[in-house]
Amino acid sequence: MTTGLIGVGLFEMNLDDGRLPVNIDVNRNLHNRLDPQDFSAAAMTGYYVALWRHDAPIIKSGNWAALSTSPSRRAELITLLDTQSLAEFEAVERALHLRDEFVGRGPITDFGTPSVTVTASIARISDININPRWAATVDPSYLAYDIVDCANQVRQQRPPFREDGSWAARSDEELEYELAEYKDYLMRKS
Repeated sequence: MTTGLIGVGLFEMNLDDGRLPVNIDVNRNLHNRLDPQDFSAAAMTGYYVALWRHDAPIIKSGNWAALSTSPSRRAELITLLDTQSLAEFEAVERALHLRDEFVGRGPITDFGTPSVTVTASIARISDININPRWAATVDPSYLAYDIVDCANQVRQQRPPFREDGSWAARSDEELEYELAEYKDYLMRKS
């Protein structure tokens, strides 16, 4: 979805290393500057600007590999080996291949729908949907709060890739072997 840069500067965000908002400042004059049906596009514009600011130092350094949203192969292996079931194993694989989306939803409004819905992969947010009927009736700070809350839900859903734990002492070759054996075991078990 492209926003056409609607509402530049109305949603100011700071992102974490997972490219999710940790805090948002919504312009107090939002309702005077945009129609509520354009709030979603303005929030995505704010996200794109924050994403650019987040990634600009990496781009400037020329360290293109650091822009990768994929965890290291070692972190992939250890995370997959730490799964407890075939379903969990396959969910981590789908996330790694950006085939899984994670969705955070705000509270159900008086209009019967979530106030905000945030959709993301392990790489970045793909959509921020703000219910325009609800948004027309609330203080802009509520939009910021609900978007951050949705981002927190996404954070909780994403697999926690890490390189420590009980597998950390193993070589990459050993991990590759163990992963093949473990996947075979899970497939036979199910």
